[in-house]
Amino acid sequence: MNLISLFQGREEGQIQNVESVSADWEEAIFVCSKCAMKINGETNGRKTRLKSELKDALRSEGIHGVKVLEVSCLDVCERNRIAIGSSVNSKMGKNILLSPPGISGKKLLPIILPDRFRS
Repeated sequence: MNLISLFQGREEGQIQNVESVSADWEEAIFVCSKCAMKINGETNGRKTRLKSELKDALRSEGIHGVKVLEVSCLDVCERNRIAIGSSVNSKMGKNILLSPPGISGKKLLPIILPDRFRS
């Protein structure tokens, strides 16, 4: 019995077709909003400071195809640090950065995306 046959005939209905769409970005930077919310001055109520600064740094460096996303938790919390991850295994590897508060996005960008940073 395959997975589809398990769901066929249920009252909830048939499994719907899964579709894909093209995104205008090829990699993502993940900023932990849960970590940022625990540190004074790292959020403005809704957005993290780092998300805004990383987006600005990407624009100023002319780096395209990178999306900066806030995520609820990267599950590597450390007191007084903000977890930052990348969707691409570059020199950073599978590591998550634990940034102290106050470091600018422009200073973090070469660490997060060393292969794409031109300065």
